Amino acid sequence: MIQDFTFQRISSSSMQTIELKSRFIIQKNIGYGDYGTVYQGVNMHTRETVAIKELSHCISDEGINAQALREIEILRSLHCDQIVLFKELAYQKRNTYIIMEYMEEDLLTAMKRDIFTEVQAKQIMFQVLKGLAYLHDIGIIHRDLKPNNILHKNLTIKICDLGMAQNLKKFKPQTTRIQNHQYRAPEVFLGQKYCSKVDVWSAGVLFIELLFRGNPFKGSSETNSFQQILKLCGTPTEETWKGVTTLKNYPKLINNESFPKILHKMLERKMSPLLVNLIDQMLILDPTKRISAHLALQHLYFKGTNIERCLKMNYLGMKRVKTQSQTDTQVHNYPDGKRIIVISKKY
Repeated sequence: MIQDFTFQRISSSSMQTIELKSRFIIQKNIGYGDYGTVYQGVNMHTRETVAIKELSHCISDEGINAQALREIEILRSLHCDQIVLFKELAYQKRNTYIIMEYMEEDLLTAMKRDIFTEVQAKQIMFQVLKGLAYLHDIGIIHRDLKPNNILHKNLTIKICDLGMAQNLKKFKPQTTRIQNHQYRAPEVFLGQKYCSKVDVWSAGVLFIELLFRGNPFKGSSETNSFQQILKLCGTPTEETWKGVTTLKNYPKLINNESFPKILHKMLERKMSPLLVNLIDQMLILDPTKRISAHLALQHLYFKGTNIERCLKMNYLGMKRVKTQSQTDTQVHNYPDGKRIIVISKKY
């Protein structure tokens, strides 16, 4: 059953439209987009900081819209350390609120500030692949993996925003309007039916971006991004990708100009040989030949380093800081009862 409770928002007069506070305070806006808005909030009872995702829906939806329902259904079924944790759900006439665990920033923010070494990128990508392997095991494709949708703190990550995710077990029609075009797999561009390998492609792009501080397939348009794929990964042929010339968008996107594959030459400038080999397998044009998330985790590149131990140390460090933070959270009510301030002391 959906719990019906409301929020008191603070710091903006436009946020006073909901009548009563109940269990949560919304402190500030931390993200927004076509999907809705994400706020930082506090659970009044536990003093825990949470992320609150607000999804709006039209009157014509007659309740929670299909995309929101899909995300809620998937999130509630997941139990993985590398996927953001679903906590609770709130529902009102025009809005749905998903309450999730909170992390201070996304990977895009961290990438703008920090320069990651290969060792650090390795730890991040091991977790990304582990999260993807978990999703793919239960038949779910994320379909929108990018730095914005990966939460980050001290090299510990959580994959979030499953609004575009698809459960392959439900046999529903597939849309090609998935993934930011800079992280979009070639089979999606060309109109082929796709599988979980689209997430592996996105992860491969992300791996390069972490070390080169730039997306190799960045383009001003979808067509431009696809051309960048061809220039680095080569032009697909029937010999390298059986059936590619029969795909719906092949005549529109691929002309007579032929490009050789030069991706590995670019990667060799900043990556070790084993990592070049892994990325090369993650960015194979033909999805049937592309490595899976499971096999990527077993690649020789990840052997010989105790990544699991590093993750455990990171987790314990985060848990310790989180506990201190919650202990020192204070809630102050103004005399007029209209505003609430939450102050968290951090050490």
